[in-house]
Amino acid sequence: MAARTLINELLRSSDELKAVLEATYVVPGAGTAEAQDARNNMKNRRVLAVVAHKDEWDMTEEGCLFICKYRSPTAGHPEELAIHRVLPIYGQFSIVMGQLRRDTLDLNATSSKAVLDQPRSVLTVTITPAEGAPAGTELPTFVANDLQTLKVVVSECKRLNDQAGVEDKVIINLAQSKTHFSWLRPYLTNQTTIDSLISSPPDLRQVIVPLQDRLSSVSAGLMGDDHQDIQIFRDEIRIGTFNVNGKMPSQDLSAWIQGTREAPLLSTADPKGREPTLSPPANSNKTPPSRSGMFGNPFDWLSWKPRSSPSTPESENVAEPVPSRVDMEDEEDPDMLVLGFQELDLSTEALLYSTSTAREDAWCLAIFAALGEKAVKYEKLSSKQLVGMLIVILVKKSIKPCFQDVSVAVAGAGILGVMGNKGAVAIRVSFIPPDSGDKLSVLNPGPTTMTFVNAHLAAFDEMVEKRNSDFHDVSKRLLFENLFTPAVEPGEEGAAPEDALPPLPWLTVYESDALFWMVYLNYRIDLPDIEIRRFLRDEEWDNASKFQALARYDQLNKVIKDKKAFEGFQEMAITHMPTYRFSPGLAMDKLGYDLKRKPAWTDRVLYMHGPACSVQQLSYTGHPQITMSDHRPVAADFVLDLDYYDLHSRHATMRKIFHEIEDLDAESMHKRGGLQVTDSFVDFDKVFYGKPVEKRIKIKNTSSTPSAFRFVPIQPDAPIHPEWLQIHPLIGVILPGEVAEVSLRVHVDSTNAENLNMQPKDLSGTLILHTVLGKDHFISVTGEYQYTCFANKLTRLTRLKGPIRSLKSSGDLLPEDHPVNAPREVMRLVNWLMSNPSIADDLFITPGKPGTVGIIRECLDTGNEFPFPDNPNDSSIARSFATALVEFLNALPEPLIPATLHSRCLEMSNRDEAFELLDSVPAAAVNVWISITAFLHFICQTSKQEDKALQLANVLTPVLLREDPNYAGLPTSPAGKRKFLLFFISES
Repeated sequence: MAARTLINELLRSSDELKAVLEATYVVPGAGTAEAQDARNNMKNRRVLAVVAHKDEWDMTEEGCLFICKYRSPTAGHPEELAIHRVLPIYGQFSIVMGQLRRDTLDLNATSSKAVLDQPRSVLTVTITPAEGAPAGTELPTFVANDLQTLKVVVSECKRLNDQAGVEDKVIINLAQSKTHFSWLRPYLTNQTTIDSLISSPPDLRQVIVPLQDRLSSVSAGLMGDDHQDIQIFRDEIRIGTFNVNGKMPSQDLSAWIQGTREAPLLSTADPKGREPTLSPPANSNKTPPSRSGMFGNPFDWLSWKPRSSPSTPESENVAEPVPSRVDMEDEEDPDMLVLGFQELDLSTEALLYSTSTAREDAWCLAIFAALGEKAVKYEKLSSKQLVGMLIVILVKKSIKPCFQDVSVAVAGAGILGVMGNKGAVAIRVSFIPPDSGDKLSVLNPGPTTMTFVNAHLAAFDEMVEKRNSDFHDVSKRLLFENLFTPAVEPGEEGAAPEDALPPLPWLTVYESDALFWMVYLNYRIDLPDIEIRRFLRDEEWDNASKFQALARYDQLNKVIKDKKAFEGFQEMAITHMPTYRFSPGLAMDKLGYDLKRKPAWTDRVLYMHGPACSVQQLSYTGHPQITMSDHRPVAADFVLDLDYYDLHSRHATMRKIFHEIEDLDAESMHKRGGLQVTDSFVDFDKVFYGKPVEKRIKIKNTSSTPSAFRFVPIQPDAPIHPEWLQIHPLIGVILPGEVAEVSLRVHVDSTNAENLNMQPKDLSGTLILHTVLGKDHFISVTGEYQYTCFANKLTRLTRLKGPIRSLKSSGDLLPEDHPVNAPREVMRLVNWLMSNPSIADDLFITPGKPGTVGIIRECLDTGNEFPFPDNPNDSSIARSFATALVEFLNALPEPLIPATLHSRCLEMSNRDEAFELLDSVPAAAVNVWISITAFLHFICQTSKQEDKALQLANVLTPVLLREDPNYAGLPTSPAGKRKFLLFFISES
């Protein structure tokens, strides 16, 4: 394929190719013999392309010289160029031609005429960049034969330089300039070829952010994804972190290194195991907490459902492939062991200068010893030490060839910001799945890039901001060499260095498919020392609830929530005791913690991943049996599900997509016809609590070019859509003549019903569908909200004149000084249950039917009679009434018993004191509490189960004495609150 055609494939439609010259790179200062040798080496082939860009608005023209290399040929694939260097034409830029006198003739030519026709001289091209030649370097030189084309190249470069419009001695920062040469930005990172786009993963901090929040101008997806052509491999990794406090190994590490292998809780509905879908038993009072649901109801079996992403038309009823283990012959043990050590060497000499590997060797020996008879399965892939920090990766010998492109990085953050008492070490590795051996095997499987970071941040409780600063500092300074070379495949030799030109950009730790931090973070717990120790030794708490309560005050959780550090990282809920700081002497408490340091979870394992792989954490454990240090080691097990795909097929797919959207830019806007929206008015009719309603609109691209759209707010600080409305997708690209569907979904629940109950019934809003580089479309949405008694404050319900649905307006209430004693809705539920007490013996234990619960809620809202007979034979009706009562209580904006009184509840020692405490509870809440607990007491009296009261207390304590996430006081023991409830419902 001609060089001109290949160059045009690389250019955007707004850029014009002026001249193309095929040349050969030669080492600066080479003679004719060296020049001839270079020309005989295909790896030195270059294409020099002069490219111009005209701005249609101010009628200016700028130019650039592209130096391109040929990609190494691949069987079955066409020849391809890659942009190797981008040199804007302005300032000191110059291209000078000369010649070298040929000293010898090629006497091996096939005829005497061919010998005589050989040119007697070689044309040379010397290029000076716009900013001038770097000091101490020689300018890059090329040789060429085509004199006429060379003259055109030189002439065009001179013309473009004369009209560049850049002031003298000004150096343009191409990555940031918004005036000159901004059109070159897509070409800057040497990633304009399809192959280079997929050579390195995108930044994880960007890909984990929803597309509409990234404000990306374009997006494209290929429809018709055939899941039968996808195979997934599962890679198991065990990660550990251990601050050894300068100690040499002196104990068996097998508990930490090997751990206890447990099968992942995988659901048949989700073979990848991204989210476990097993419900805890209804009467369990031990449920692992999570950061996302820190204040959720651990007994909330009523509202529990498998977590998943919002349903989309493309994702429904699609069976995902079942992953295969990477090492099919040994599925019991992890495929990788990644271990991070901190404070390996605390000597003063080590902080200044250290090249000894004695401590690394000792700990590696201890690791293999801990593996026991399994040690023969593993070998060290890589390691890196920065004084006190060491990271070691072990892999199974059977799959070691799958791990390639291993590189390391270090960043000191200690003394003077460079010495290694603080900082980080990291290892980056690419994993290529082995041949699957079946019909889905591919010739060129694509890699998955994993990066592992071992860090040690600043100490002391008050140094939170310094720790945050250290994190951001090492994140910037941990850089890996970019091993991708546009024109040379890995392993090839003889590539021209071209040292005078800038190198490829370095890669950050975030340019990975999966990133793991095993760290001694030093984040502490923001509670008084005495309170932390009281929590840890309080036997009335189960560990899950205890650690969940302390996690509210963990500094790392706070900085992540406030987006000050580790934004986007995930961490499994902590279910082990704090790992810092232990004391072997007399200065320790009963749990072994040092009396001079507050206990804390300073040793953590965090991770994030992109869309190219799925990461599921199976375990997160501390190992208190290893006592050689003042820290306890921590370990975590992960499974990574990796897509097994053909790199060339992906290459072809991306090329197809890019060609389809190549006109999506400002220069082609004159060809646009725009988007056509089929429905500009959407009516949801009546909108009910808990009943989602979905409408769809169609958007057609009537233009001859691709069009991008996104929904935008009316004002910069306004939301894109009302809180009761969901839109999917918010952003997209439509090809010419194609139609896209957008889902508009109304869903009212306890999170937004409180506000809607206080507003007029009319739901209305205007959505703005913005066409990128085109006009805006306005879509009106409307509906009629039906008031509900759910998600209202009790004080408001006691002021209703009748059923809430009969309200003429949100302010149509009784006077504040004349409320009813208790909400009618609660009394109706309790009265029905009291009238039918023996229908079901598992009330509040087994949930009712959602449809029946909806009918009950509608009767409460409208005041209609319940459409069920007295003493019905169907026990599910009674369960549904109990479920409706619990859902009502869970939807209350405020806890039934205020959080400010929870600590006093724990102080009550008998039933009389408990009843006296109710004098401090608001009147409406007291009446509800007494009505419900009286009914529960009746159930316990009539039940034949001796532990009935305890069963009900386990389920209903988190409902009746719900935690308030906004309460700044100390959390209270679930066991103590359960005891308070038992004073009202139990005889004993």
